[in-house]
Amino acid sequence: MFFSISLYLALAICVAGLTYKVWSWLTVSVDRRDRQYSPGQRAAAALAGLGRTVFSRKVGAMLRALLLDGLLQRRSLNHSVLAWVAHILLFVGFMGLVLLHALGTHITDSLFSNYYPTLDPWLWLRDALGVMVLVGVGLIIFRRLTVRGLRLTTRCRDRIAIILLAVIILSGFALQALKISSATSFDQMLEEYAGLSDPQNIKALRSVWAQDYGVVFAPGQTGADSELLEMGQELNQDSCVDCHSPAQHAFASYGLSVVLRPVALALDQAGGPDILYYIHFLACFLGLALLPFTKFLHLIIGPLLLAVNAVTDPPAMNPAARAALRALELDACTHCGTCTVHCSVAVTLGLIPNQEILPSERVASLAAKAHGRDGGRDHLVQMREGAYICTNCHRCTRLCPLGINLSDLWTAQKQDLAEEGLGAPLAEAARHAGEAALPSRSEKQVWVTTGGFQKGLKHSAQANTFYNCYNCRECTNACPLVFMSEWPNQELDLLPHQVMYCLKMGLKDEAMGSRMVWNCLTCYQCQESCPNMVQVTDVLYELRYLASQAARALEN
Repeated sequence: MFFSISLYLALAICVAGLTYKVWSWLTVSVDRRDRQYSPGQRAAAALAGLGRTVFSRKVGAMLRALLLDGLLQRRSLNHSVLAWVAHILLFVGFMGLVLLHALGTHITDSLFSNYYPTLDPWLWLRDALGVMVLVGVGLIIFRRLTVRGLRLTTRCRDRIAIILLAVIILSGFALQALKISSATSFDQMLEEYAGLSDPQNIKALRSVWAQDYGVVFAPGQTGADSELLEMGQELNQDSCVDCHSPAQHAFASYGLSVVLRPVALALDQAGGPDILYYIHFLACFLGLALLPFTKFLHLIIGPLLLAVNAVTDPPAMNPAARAALRALELDACTHCGTCTVHCSVAVTLGLIPNQEILPSERVASLAAKAHGRDGGRDHLVQMREGAYICTNCHRCTRLCPLGINLSDLWTAQKQDLAEEGLGAPLAEAARHAGEAALPSRSEKQVWVTTGGFQKGLKHSAQANTFYNCYNCRECTNACPLVFMSEWPNQELDLLPHQVMYCLKMGLKDEAMGSRMVWNCLTCYQCQESCPNMVQVTDVLYELRYLASQAARALEN
């Protein structure tokens, strides 16, 4: 009765939490302009878009995204093999335990007529799945401790989720280990299934289970003579082997039972298996109840979001559907830190102590603000600083394992802050004003001045693409010269992205005179890495050519 009430209570809390989440997707607004759409309008627009997709050729792309990105987690593999291995182990292990063990009597039993949890392959498979989860958790903790930047993104909620998962798995192993060595469990099984009443037969069967299955009995309840063991083997063949594989096949639990063997009898007599049973199942029920409120919610909405983003173009979306999608994306974020690790401006945190610079923290603050918890004016100012220090390189969007359109969220965040009187800072406005004073992109030539000599960047289709640079540093990160230099700024004068910025500011002399221009290997790695199609190598090559022409003119 206690477990039934606990289960139904956990299910009720879970369903209520999921209902609240769905309602929040239809009501929460990232941008103030999203507020004009009612829950009914958002739901209708989302369902209409889904219907058009399902009954179109795009359904194939949606299914591919579900398989490759949702199940096989291709996006995680693209940025980190270790992260992919950890998440695959967690996903396969956890879902396997849920389907084959927690729901075994409902799913596995209906699929396999000979299903018994104490038989192979289920006995071995349960331990294998549990070990996969523990290894996955261990790899995640290892990454958190070793990958620069990830430790900055760890929150209390992340620790609670990991601790709860560890309690579920470890208590499961401990429960199975005590049940393997429990004489009380054996006697209950003997009374329920074997139907033996002769004390000698019971002693014989106990002797076999003590020897072959690892059960720990009180002194005098077993024997070691060959005749007694032979009788026990016959009884075991008749009554037990059809439902019980050797306990050693549960390799992890059996190994733990061997470790606990010296205290197994005392733990059994103190009710250890029953205590662990309560701990294990209550932890499972707690995990079920908290599912909508923890990062494990992404097991449900992550594949949904990946499928939706695979077939939608946010700028072309119905605005009401986009408002719902933005709210969904806020809940989908697992705070994994991938965006922060690869952020081109995260390094500035050492100079500007503002956590809002980090993309993962910006998402959390954006979600809190959308739910009415903005943290006050000072926090909004910090959010503004983080929003406008961003270079809009879109790297976070490209690398997000769940495909969250972070660039769209950043745009909505800026719009929302601007409507509260927190638009672009003065420095940003001044920079935009300075750029506006530069020649138009439509002009055929951009003039540079060196010692009185003027020369145009005549190959405007390539060289003049420096106007598209937004200083994301992808070119610098890809440059082998920068990588090989111990002190790049001292050895190269200007880094590739700084050369582009100098050109945008009209500092052509400085750009042509940098050693970066002359040391460039023309390997084109910077150009291939640029997300905005700036022809970086061609620009550097053109500057080299112009400088050499200027030098010849001065000599003459």
